[in-house]
Amino acid sequence: MKNIVLFLIGMACISGLQAQIRIKPQPQPGFDKRIATYVSEMKVVDTHEHLEGQTSWMKNGKLDFMLLLQHYAYDDIRSAGMAKQTFNKLLTDSLSVIEKWNTLKPFWEGTSNTAYCRAALLTADQLFGIQDINGQTVESLSAKIKKAYQTDWYKVVINEKCAIDYMVIDGADHTLGSPSQFKYVKKFDYLSIDSRKKIGIIAKRQNVALNSVDDLVGALETEFKEAVKQGCVAIKTTVAYNRTLLFEDVSKTRAEEVFEQILSSKSDAPLPIEDVKPLQDYMMHRILDLARATNTPVQIHTGLQAGDGNYIENSRPTHLANLLLKYRDVNFILFHGGYPYGGELATLAKNFRNVSIDMCWLYIISPSYSERYLNEWLETVPANKIMAFGGDFRNVENIFGHLLFAKQIISKVLIDKVRDGYFTENEAIKIAQMILHDNAIRILKLDKR
Repeated sequence: MKNIVLFLIGMACISGLQAQIRIKPQPQPGFDKRIATYVSEMKVVDTHEHLEGQTSWMKNGKLDFMLLLQHYAYDDIRSAGMAKQTFNKLLTDSLSVIEKWNTLKPFWEGTSNTAYCRAALLTADQLFGIQDINGQTVESLSAKIKKAYQTDWYKVVINEKCAIDYMVIDGADHTLGSPSQFKYVKKFDYLSIDSRKKIGIIAKRQNVALNSVDDLVGALETEFKEAVKQGCVAIKTTVAYNRTLLFEDVSKTRAEEVFEQILSSKSDAPLPIEDVKPLQDYMMHRILDLARATNTPVQIHTGLQAGDGNYIENSRPTHLANLLLKYRDVNFILFHGGYPYGGELATLAKNFRNVSIDMCWLYIISPSYSERYLNEWLETVPANKIMAFGGDFRNVENIFGHLLFAKQIISKVLIDKVRDGYFTENEAIKIAQMILHDNAIRILKLDKR
């Protein structure tokens, strides 16, 4: 009897990994196709891009098949062994298309399994009709890319292929398109002050003398208010690339001491992070004071960092808990699904009314992680706090491929939940509309700025 009980418990555990709790009745036949079609055809809000203008790509050496392998595929190709200098040469016109491919081939064969590279393959297929990237196709693919750039290509991809209603840009170029469609965020270098040189850069930019912390805060206030006046929809920080996301509550006196230490330094070289961190922490709190006063959302990079300078412990979402507690009326948007800290991110978004999840970049980091945690977040986090797409790319082609990834995964998750009886078909469609469109408009106030 004991063995039978243990067997049944074991089977229940195994079954529990494969099936959801049933709450709703069996869906009507064809529900899966209807959900997939709805998601495939719906308009989306793209919450995060580093998009560069179309003309910036129309330079020698840039418009060939390597266009699809820039940015993130680049990280994996280097990780597979290619030297940075070698890769950079592939982005110039110093080699023919075939010479570029022959240089890339052994590294491509070693890294084409990753989602970064699979997204490039999907883009080549669905956008240019080229089903593989290899020695027989790279010239044809390159020719199609060049031909596309002789048209109004960005509008074709963004409006027709992707059906993007709004696109939020992290970048200095504010001329990408209509202000009614393209929205912008602002980053502040006050969070990375670590040298006299950086203080000097701010002073020169603002044309003011910076002799005290009060001066520094005044310069920040001026820049912040100007950004809001120009319609910036959020404040963004990526400081986790350089330091921890734990921002302690530092006194003005301590911040002044650090400021004086930096000014009295005998060189312009950066001081150790442990020396300058209190001033950076103090300035983060001042930024949040301004965000609160202007009702401006704050986007924070959490989780994985691009490139080989990965200090992943810096970017654990839970490092932010003290800020979330202190600034309960500031809307924090935590980026990239917190990869690989998806469970930690869930605890914050579930328990703090002022925390939202942004899944930008996530699907091409890991489709299976994205599927797993979207499943989990739809069980733990209010659906009105999840924003489900941001391409996080510099060119439109890869935005398109990333969006295909996202829509496939979102459809699969919602279809599975309807099949298992967790949602009804109508609930799944409503949630798709929320996480791919409506939530971002409301949280970022895109229709009001």
